[in-house]
Parts: sequence; structure tokens; C-alpha cells
Amino acid sequence: MALKEDFYKILEVNKNASEAEIKKAYRKQARKYHPDKFSSSSETEKANAEKKFKEVNEAYQILSDPEKRSQYDNFGHAAFEQGGHPGGGQSYGQYGGQGYQDFDFSNFNFDFGGGNSAEDLGDIFGSFFGGRGARKRGPVPGGDLSMEIEISLEESAKGGEKTIRYARTNKDGAREEVEKKFKIPAGIADGQKLKLAKFGNASTSGGPHGDLYIHIKIKPDDLFVRDGFDIICKVPVSYYTAALGGEVEVPTLSGNKKIKIPAGTQSGKRFALREYGIFNPKTKKKGTHYAEVTIEVPVDLDEEQKILLKEFDDKLKDKNRKIKTSFLDKVKRFFKM
Repeated sequence: MALKEDFYKILEVNKNASEAEIKKAYRKQARKYHPDKFSSSSETEKANAEKKFKEVNEAYQILSDPEKRSQYDNFGHAAFEQGGHPGGGQSYGQYGGQGYQDFDFSNFNFDFGGGNSAEDLGDIFGSFFGGRGARKRGPVPGGDLSMEIEISLEESAKGGEKTIRYARTNKDGAREEVEKKFKIPAGIADGQKLKLAKFGNASTSGGPHGDLYIHIKIKPDDLFVRDGFDIICKVPVSYYTAALGGEVEVPTLSGNKKIKIPAGTQSGKRFALREYGIFNPKTKKKGTHYAEVTIEVPVDLDEEQKILLKEFDDKLKDKNRKIKTSFLDKVKRFFKM
């Protein structure tokens, strides 16, 4: 079986075309290929034009109906093959049992100039081919829109309000710029989307507006790393404080917090601050803020400092070097294997 040509290609529109653009393209193609309008002495060309006319109307029947168009965008022609489509609904492929190939178009004279418009033609074909393939009457909702916005980690944690400007089509099919304020809920994650109902494109048939979907992207933060509803923050601790213990100030999303550092703290050690992380909308609680210790090694030492450090290092015993001693023990066991 030969593969069907893409419906968008048949109407010569792109996949993001609005309802008005699809209707305009349909009128153009229908005028061009209608059997009563197409003139040629070649029987082959006439047959090809009639075939093209049928394809144009089939494409319009699908793309002018939002539900069918959605099915086509998701499943392609397979959604309308004989026997049903992947969604489990009816088959639109044969239009109620009478295909276009069995229809004699020569008996009808459609006036594209002032009588029946190409738009009316779509409705006429719907009535010819039965209720299953007919266009749904009544207002059709406008198309949905989507856009991506970037927010800070702090905005994702605490929520807030944003103002966006974007373009959408009005009821006449013309593009217009609009401004909208909306709220960002606390705890929203990277990749989530917000739905702003009725802020998409306007309907050209008196139906409701489509929806606007906001896709959230969280900017990387210089200080904090988000892990689910937890926060990780690397905190520099002096060699002296790590060795003898002390107190350090840790930045959090709720302000600075002092924590105690026990003597002998090693680099990489994490201290948990409960309820200082990101708000979780499901549990209604905040996650944990982890302060991860990074021991600051002295740099740019002068000669006196180097001598003092060397003297100190020489006085250290094995019991003072727990990590090094443990490492050497592992090395010895390895080479004895």
C-alpha cells in the first residue's frame, strides 16, 4: 500500500499553522483543483487534479477539526485507517462507508466566486459522507500556545509573581501582543509546566480561547544546588576550625544559620538543617539544607608560615592522621593479596 502524503504538505502549511491559515490554504487549493475549475485537454492531468482535489478535502476534514488534528499529530495517518485509530475511537478513513473515489464530482457545480465558499464546501462534503466523517458544527476552541521562562532557584523555592509578554492570534486570525501576570507556586521544579487556561489563541468561530502552557527552567545558582526538595551548599571551613572545632555561619534560603563544627571534621562532611530546604507542595513541609564542609587549604604562604607549618607537620603522630593511616593499611592489605 502506497504511503499517504502528509496532510500539512498537501495544504502547503506548516505544522504550527493556525485555524485561519489552514482555512485560507484550503480555499486556495480547492479553487485550484476543483473539477469544474481545472481546465486541461489532458485526461491524465484532469485525473491527477481530481485526485488532488480529493486529497485536499480529506486533509481539510482532518486539520480543521481540533480533535482529529490532535490525533493526526500524535499518530499520523494510522489514526484514521479503516478499523479505528490508536485512541480506540471510530475510523474516519472511509467517511461512513462512501469513499471519495466513488463520488462523481461532475454532477455538482460549486461557485467559488460568491455562492458557496470553499469553507462551505467543507461542510457540504461532511453532509455527503455521513455523520461519522462530517465536520463538527458549533464553535471550535482556539489553539494552545506554549513558551519557556527561566526563573531563579530562589523563585522556585519561595514562589512569586511573573509578568510575560507574548503573541497570540485574535478572533480575526491576526497576531497581537498581550501581557499576562501569573503566580509561580512555591516548590515548582525544573521542567514542570503551568497551564494558564484561556490565554492561548482566540477562536475564529466564536469558541473559547486555547490555553497557554508555561514551561519552567531553573537557572543554575552560584551558591546552592537543588536536589529534589533538598539544598546542598558547600561551606569553606578553615584548617584550624576543622581540626579544633568551632562555629561557622551557613547561608540558607531562609537567611544565615550558625552551626557547630566538631573537632576533627573532615572535608566532605555534611551537616543537615531540617526544614531549611525547598517547600514540598505535597507534604506541606520544607526539605533539608545540607551544609557540606570544604576544608580550606592555606595558599600563598610566606617563608615563616611554611617553616611553622613544617614544624607542626613533623610533630603530628599516626593517631593524628586517621585518614592517612587508614589508607596505608588498605594499601598494605592490597599488596599482601
